[in-house]
Amino acid sequence: FMKKILLMAVMCLMTMSAMAQIKSVEVKANLRGDFGIGAGLTMPVFDKIDFAPNFNYYFTDGTVFTLDGDFHYNFDLDQNWTLYPLVGLAWFHASAEIGDDYNKIGVNLGGGARYNINSQWAAFVEAKYQWVNDFDDSFFTLGISYKF
Repeated sequence: FMKKILLMAVMCLMTMSAMAQIKSVEVKANLRGDFGIGAGLTMPVFDKIDFAPNFNYYFTDGTVFTLDGDFHYNFDLDQNWTLYPLVGLAWFHASAEIGDDYNKIGVNLGGGARYNINSQWAAFVEAKYQWVNDFDDSFFTLGISYKF
């Protein structure tokens, strides 16, 4: 089951990248009640709006992952700093070792800051609240992105 979900996520990301120009690719660490890692893309939609789909896997007793699709509205402070509020949807999957599976749709709300290290690399930080029925959580993300 996990392999099918992972394959589906990769196929979705590949399809979206073929349809839109990719602005950057990112990897990140998610810090909440548990630790997770993630990977995603950032694609421009309009002048100040980006779409950021990503996959996050959390290290817990069972299997927990999310597929998120967030929209960022970028406020460029100067050449190096960008602040952005974000809003998006999340698909939350959790399965316990006892056999219970949960698949739920949720809403993401938060914000972030991105610092351009140079013309190709940027570091970012995000704070996000994820509303998912029975699984609400807030978390903090640290990441790095490679810009095209």
